Amino acid sequence: MRALVTGATGFIGGRLVDRLLKDGHDVIALVRAREDSLPDKVKIVKGDITDSSTFQSSIMACDRLYHLAAKITFDTRRLDELLRVNGIGTREVLKAASRAHVKRSVVVSSACTLGLSYSENHALDEQAGLDEKLVSENPYMASKAEAEREAVKAAKEMEVTIVNPTTVYGAGDRTLNSGAMIKQVAHSRIIPAPPGGSNVVDVDYVVEGIIAAGERGRSGLRYTLGGENLLFTNIIKTIGGVVGHTPLIVPVPGYLRGAMAFSAGVFGRLTGSRFITPQIIGDMFAYKYYSSERAEQELGWRAKRPFKQSVAMAWRFYKDNGLA
Repeated sequence: MRALVTGATGFIGGRLVDRLLKDGHDVIALVRAREDSLPDKVKIVKGDITDSSTFQSSIMACDRLYHLAAKITFDTRRLDELLRVNGIGTREVLKAASRAHVKRSVVVSSACTLGLSYSENHALDEQAGLDEKLVSENPYMASKAEAEREAVKAAKEMEVTIVNPTTVYGAGDRTLNSGAMIKQVAHSRIIPAPPGGSNVVDVDYVVEGIIAAGERGRSGLRYTLGGENLLFTNIIKTIGGVVGHTPLIVPVPGYLRGAMAFSAGVFGRLTGSRFITPQIIGDMFAYKYYSSERAEQELGWRAKRPFKQSVAMAWRFYKDNGLA
């Protein structure tokens, strides 16, 4: 099989490339600029996902498209940029795949488009309707929802499946997406713990789910790829046990949600952090709890690696690469 992978230099994309090569497939990586971190066996093509003419010839004769490239920021001031890269970029990539008669395409979205639960006893799945209020507050969610709309539209004429990973942990996270939480626990004396929770999943099993979706997923449908639903206090304790340091956990009552979100806005603007925003902090008072039942039943997929093991593999990677 010959596959084109966008976002091949990212956390999930890098692990996907390694797996495809291990399985004996030919891999073409679409990148924006010169890239030296990819394996030698990968054919590197420079192009812009928002302009299919820059890479159209490279996708010819490909059997599979894995589209992972995306802009990640939660800054409301960058909504137009997010919609252009994540929305229009998805449309252009799928347009190129259609012209090249690629047999199957997989669009990697995010579980954030499923919304939030406000009860730890209720896990959301793919049937959850889009929460327009959340979309208006979360530019990244808005852009991923637009990407999914483009995928569903393209699925009327070609085979396109969508996957929605939850919060991903594991080795290979060079930009410290989920790693930011691990480092915070490792280096903090005190850490606040809002009353919510999150679904966590191992990166290698997300890769398994992406491949399974490309082989067995139904066109036009999305599949949640998630592992364990855990309270933030349990996430912190598990990480602490792995890194050998558990800070004092201070429970944060729900009535402080507004104040913490406001403070996050000030901090984010001062530091330029793409992850410290009012929306992200506010979400920690809810439950990002999700069900992967559809993926389990239709793809024969299940995330089997325990969260503690995923954190251990991530922590070892950070230390080996000077990121800890």
